[in-house]
Amino acid sequence: MTHILPNFFLEDTTTKFTEIDELLCFNYTNKNKSDFISVRTVMHCMIILIDGSKIIHLENSNININAGDICFLTQDNYFMSERIVNNSNYKALIIYFDDKYIFNTLLKYKISIDTKENNSIVKLNYKKNTLLNTNVQLFQDYINQELDTNLLKLKVEEIFLHSLRLNPNLFSSFINEITSKSQDRIKYILESNLDLIQTLSDMCKLTRLSEAQIRRYITKQYNLTPKVWLDIRRLQKATLMLKNTNKTITDISTECGYATVSWFISQFKKQYNQTPKEFRQNM
Repeated sequence: MTHILPNFFLEDTTTKFTEIDELLCFNYTNKNKSDFISVRTVMHCMIILIDGSKIIHLENSNININAGDICFLTQDNYFMSERIVNNSNYKALIIYFDDKYIFNTLLKYKISIDTKENNSIVKLNYKKNTLLNTNVQLFQDYINQELDTNLLKLKVEEIFLHSLRLNPNLFSSFINEITSKSQDRIKYILESNLDLIQTLSDMCKLTRLSEAQIRRYITKQYNLTPKVWLDIRRLQKATLMLKNTNKTITDISTECGYATVSWFISQFKKQYNQTPKEFRQNM
């Protein structure tokens, strides 16, 4: 199963959330451990772990996040697990934000980023810093008591600023990762989730844009309709996979977002005048 976040939380009536301008703040509790879940984050996020532990599974390593840690993730696709510790619930405060929020915060506080390093995942321990820990506790109290959203927004800003102060180089590398990809954000979201896109509605759900906005974006960038753009990108991805992997035709069909293998083969042959199998054999 694949979860699209924050969409999954927004559709879950049991998860409380507060919307503040470009921010979505969730008070998340899970009573059961969850193993190796595929997660597509279509916004950047900050995870403040209160109880339990989380594992982010990377290709060559794992990142362990424990209670007392704060983790920043750029918009991307991840595999995650959640663990219950000492029979307690898994509890986290999760704040989702977009590029605009980062740019506005940098401008508001006149923050300049001069590092050339990029990190899509950054972990800090808030418990070990008195000021940061205090701000996290106050943010939790504010969101539990459903106080003025302006106060919540200020607390989020303070957590960002304290994180930057606590480890300037590391946190700056996270912001640098966001800013370096900002211009191609919509393209990156769409192309990294081709397997989940069947309709224009799916594009809107992933990018959090309206149908009119998506149509304008794709027309401006590619001079194509969304449907034609999607068909081209699927087939381009399929040809790369046929050339560079040993995956079966069925697996490639699925990963490129085709509902059936027969439809994939039909569309491929229509475009390239040969079946996927013939294409692979003739390379």
